[in-house]
Amino acid sequence: MPETMRAALDDGTGQYVVQDVRVPDMFEGAALIRVRQTGICGSDLHMTTSRTEAQELPSGHEVAGEVVDIPDGDHGLSVGDRVAVEMVGAGRACLTCHFCRYGQWKHCTNMAPDTGGGFAQYMTRRPAGIFKLPDPFDWIDGALVEPMAVSVHGLRYGRMQPDDVVGVVGSATIGLSSIAAARAFGARTVIASARHPQQAEAAKKMGADVVVGTEPGEFEDACLEASNGVGADFVVESVGGHQTNSFQQAIRATRNQGTMLYLGGVKVPMEFDLMEPLLREIRIQSVICYGVIDGRHDYDVAIDLLASGDIPYREIVTHEVGLEEIQTGFDAAWDKTSGSIKVHVNI
Repeated sequence: MPETMRAALDDGTGQYVVQDVRVPDMFEGAALIRVRQTGICGSDLHMTTSRTEAQELPSGHEVAGEVVDIPDGDHGLSVGDRVAVEMVGAGRACLTCHFCRYGQWKHCTNMAPDTGGGFAQYMTRRPAGIFKLPDPFDWIDGALVEPMAVSVHGLRYGRMQPDDVVGVVGSATIGLSSIAAARAFGARTVIASARHPQQAEAAKKMGADVVVGTEPGEFEDACLEASNGVGADFVVESVGGHQTNSFQQAIRATRNQGTMLYLGGVKVPMEFDLMEPLLREIRIQSVICYGVIDGRHDYDVAIDLLASGDIPYREIVTHEVGLEEIQTGFDAAWDKTSGSIKVHVNI
């Protein structure tokens, strides 16, 4: 096993520099993964605008790779297995605290140290956070398990119901997986908004019945029209970032006593009148990442959806770059005039 590896680290100015670093330490109970492909998430983009110091550990959490070392135990994994890696919860969780006992590993109170993510050749995580890929999957499919699991978790935790009218604000990676998951879970009608032409086309492929632009009131009107003037039963806010309009738009599109799923993660302070959702009895459900719901991990459900052949989610990957060209990938992910939806990095 080499002592060093290639890894991409933000230099503190939003520019990624590929350099030699030490292979991460094997903490107790960890497996070693040779990373093969990692997706660039919207959160990866937003973090480049807020860092003021150089990274010490690589980021990247949409990871597929190959097991190269595995601890002893009955975990169903072997060296050579192709896997998707659950980065932020079970892969570092203690597995014994209150939250771990209920399968909510993201909320573990005794996490193992972070040893770095998927913008590097190697990473370490516990077997509980490592999921075998079906034979037909390639690395593109494997690296898409994580963003699909985010939306699967959101819709399951938020208790979206079959026959719901579902609205999705935004048609980037998470918006598109939310559209696909809503359709797979039996939504009667799915309405989506999209800022860029390639996103609008992808939203239709994922199963959206109605796709509108981002002009003020356009999405809300479409949700009203699709619901006989009532509003959507279940609305997903998938945009987040350094703006707040999408959050308030999602509230306006939700029917009285409906559910607004806050999935996007707004990263700036927000002034918002809570009287509207209070008087309309709207349930604002915050949600992040994944866990076990009704006896199944969201990664397992996501893998099943992607393996079904009914969801052309892999088509959202418009660009692939090598690790040494990762900055080119970030530039393409930012620049939607490039036609980008999703950029993957081959490691």
